Amino acid sequence: MKILLLVVILVQLCVCSAVQPSRSDVKNLVDKLYQKVLDSQVKKSAKFFPPFSWIKQKGVWESDVMLNLHGDFAFTILRDSFRIFDNNMFATSWITTCLIEAHKYGIAPKPDEATVTMALESINEYSNHNVPYNNSQMNFWPQVYNSTLKIWQSTPENLLDLFKLTDYFPGKTIEEILTFLGQKKVADTIKSLLADRAMFEDAFHIPSDFDDTFVNVGLGSLLASAKSELPSAFTTWQQHNTNLSSVIDAVTRYAYKPFSNDQRVNTIDPRTYYYMREFLEKAGGTDLALVPTWIQDTNEVRVLYAKGVAMPFNVNNVDCTVAANTIFGITSAVINGLLQGNIFSDVALQKVYLDTAAMIAFQIEHDFGGRVDLALTYYPSLFEFYWFVARTYNMLESQDFSSLPSELQQVYHMFKPVLKDHATTRVIKSAVLEDVDLLYFDDFLGDDDRSIFNKSKNDAEDRIFTTTMALNTLLTTWTVQAKDNTTLSWQKDKPANVITTVDKGINWLLRYALSDQYKPWNAFFSGSVKSLSDLPFFYPINRIEYFNGTRIPSFEHIPQDTIGDIVFGVEGFISEEKYQEMVKKIPTKERPSPEFAGFNKKGEYFPFWSSTPYTHATTMLVLAKYANIA
Repeated sequence: MKILLLVVILVQLCVCSAVQPSRSDVKNLVDKLYQKVLDSQVKKSAKFFPPFSWIKQKGVWESDVMLNLHGDFAFTILRDSFRIFDNNMFATSWITTCLIEAHKYGIAPKPDEATVTMALESINEYSNHNVPYNNSQMNFWPQVYNSTLKIWQSTPENLLDLFKLTDYFPGKTIEEILTFLGQKKVADTIKSLLADRAMFEDAFHIPSDFDDTFVNVGLGSLLASAKSELPSAFTTWQQHNTNLSSVIDAVTRYAYKPFSNDQRVNTIDPRTYYYMREFLEKAGGTDLALVPTWIQDTNEVRVLYAKGVAMPFNVNNVDCTVAANTIFGITSAVINGLLQGNIFSDVALQKVYLDTAAMIAFQIEHDFGGRVDLALTYYPSLFEFYWFVARTYNMLESQDFSSLPSELQQVYHMFKPVLKDHATTRVIKSAVLEDVDLLYFDDFLGDDDRSIFNKSKNDAEDRIFTTTMALNTLLTTWTVQAKDNTTLSWQKDKPANVITTVDKGINWLLRYALSDQYKPWNAFFSGSVKSLSDLPFFYPINRIEYFNGTRIPSFEHIPQDTIGDIVFGVEGFISEEKYQEMVKKIPTKERPSPEFAGFNKKGEYFPFWSSTPYTHATTMLVLAKYANIA
């Protein structure tokens, strides 16, 4: 009996605790990842010569456009082989941020100032040239001037040039060969991609957005806090961003206001309204102002659509990840002196800031109304979103709280409980125990594959990234920077299972982060449509009109050749009772599901952006911070 009791106790100890990773092992891996990140930055611009060379902008870090094909073995091969180098500011900004934070909060080497400055010079190329004054409005892709239309257009050159090459692509012949070889599904996929070429090309010409804009502001704030170590890098950023008021003015001008009578800002993407309904109901008609994704409104899109600068589907949306990065950008800019604390005397800005933070907290607490895929419109990773939110909370937790503006204090009190309760609980419940001292987290890339023998398998191509993001969320939520700014410490109320989860997750990363067993892929960005059921046309809509303002009863009344020249969405507020009546009028097969069915729907695929350097940088960050806990 005593022996049995001893065994039970030992088993419990194994489950509830973990062998702590060796600090020297962690430091060794941090150094290797740091060097990998430095080596992967583009040091010299390259020209387009596929398949041997893509256009590469000096200073950026690689990210690739891929397709989430899944299921049949042939789709797995196609997903692995199809990738297009993409020059964008999002990946480069975040990798630069991770390099600096891994040193500021962890044990990573101080990033070389030339490396950071080269990245900043590349990021400067993404500013909005269509505004006739100095501004810090940013674009996901670089802009190229269209001399015919006399406007700067967002231009992913590799993607557009590849589409041009399809003019010489023997598509029909390849489809016939694939069909003959028994790969009709692959042939149909290629045919579908080519048929959607015009739609993709239109979708690429997007306006500036608040996500890239405030990621840039957050990066500038980080540089301001590290200016004693990176003085020339901070000076470079300052020289490129001399008018931050342009960003604040844009936030208040384009905020989504569902209870307003102004049609310019009271209409939203039907998919946003679907997941946002409960939050709007709770507002009870009280005026709201929320940060949207795009720096454009429905009046402007009527004019700019024909010039190739338009929001997807000609309507704005609210993406919770965009909102989280906006809140962090404003918060960090105030704390680090890029914006003055009295900026909240602007009542319009104060309202957008607090309403958006309240919306984020509400969505976390209520699981995004069951549709996390709609709430995180362009950023599929839930744990990455949690980390973005936790960064704001962690920064506020590390300050002299009494000296903070009251608006920042309110955001602190909104984020703290939902991160420590709902987000933490969801992260820990998602952990998968591999061994006594090893656990990991999975998302969706490669999780629905089949072998050449048609056996189900999980290639877990985003397991490293997802594990990294889960651990970043826990560390950022439950640790705080020491008063002397040299180390981190666990907060006093940290749960034991958080520490155990982190220890075991770090052990897993030590074993696999640079192994060949798992790909270091991620889906840090994606298109908003993950399947046919994600198309906004299949959700309740109460506003459809031509660009000239003429109202249209329904989509059935729109000629196919004018489908792009319309404004549609949900205008104002709809009571839940009326909304459900509108849902019931949608044919059963097209009716939106109240629950998220996953990203690997049978027969469906979507484009996503993956960056191996981003996985390495975020892994380096969490390891460097972990090793710096005193």
